[in-house]
Amino acid sequence: MRNTGHIIKAALGGLAVSAAVLAMAAPAAAQNTAALEKRIAALEARVQTQEDIEAINKLTRAYGYYIDKQVWSEVTPLFSDDAVVEISGRGVYKGRKGVETLFQKVIGRNHEGLMDGSLSNHMVLQGIVNVDPGGKTASGRWRAFIQIGIYQKAALWAEGPYEITYVKENGVWKFKTMHWFGTYFTPFDQGWAKMSFGNNGPSKDFPPDAPPSIKYDAFPGHFVPPFHYPNPVTGRPWTMEDSRKYSTEGMDPSAAANAPSANSPLAAPAAPRQ
Repeated sequence: MRNTGHIIKAALGGLAVSAAVLAMAAPAAAQNTAALEKRIAALEARVQTQEDIEAINKLTRAYGYYIDKQVWSEVTPLFSDDAVVEISGRGVYKGRKGVETLFQKVIGRNHEGLMDGSLSNHMVLQGIVNVDPGGKTASGRWRAFIQIGIYQKAALWAEGPYEITYVKENGVWKFKTMHWFGTYFTPFDQGWAKMSFGNNGPSKDFPPDAPPSIKYDAFPGHFVPPFHYPNPVTGRPWTMEDSRKYSTEGMDPSAAANAPSANSPLAAPAAPRQ
């Protein structure tokens, strides 16, 4: 019995030691678990951000392909109901109705699809997308390189950056605001060395909801639309004052009312479908 008692006491002592060790280890284990869960959450957030960026890239590139063929019925659903859009110097169009008016009536001239003998290539390139904290809004800057033409009548080069904001609605990314700044508009056969057209003005038949938000020069002048992102190395944000510093004023070709290069020949109504 005496040996049995010693064995029981030894066992109880071992249990007490084990309990003490576990008691001391429990907080450390809990801390490790919490740290692991935090790391997993951070990784999941990074993955979600990358998925959001890829969805925004797809949205913006799809827009370019629809614009190519002027399929306006596919363009307008890409925008939120409260979207605000400004293309070149045409003025500001607001809401779903404004988006439809700008693309279908002003740019598309009330025609769905390309006119016979027309070209309207919009290559949307060089995208930089930044998703805001929370993952519900984002900003992007893209460049459009454009070829526009009417067979045996006119051909035009154009180029310029987009500044865009996006919103996620019911898990789907859409355009919230879009502003395209025309850098240059020039005849294909002469190029920018010899002639440049000015920015398009507001439509008289389908006027915008508001005048152009900013007046700026197209080539041979130049304008730096504000970058939505800071310098990726220094972290310095870009300001409107920076844009003014690096831009010209009064050099847009349309500033000369009698200049032969004041307006693009493609601003006239396109030939009807044969």
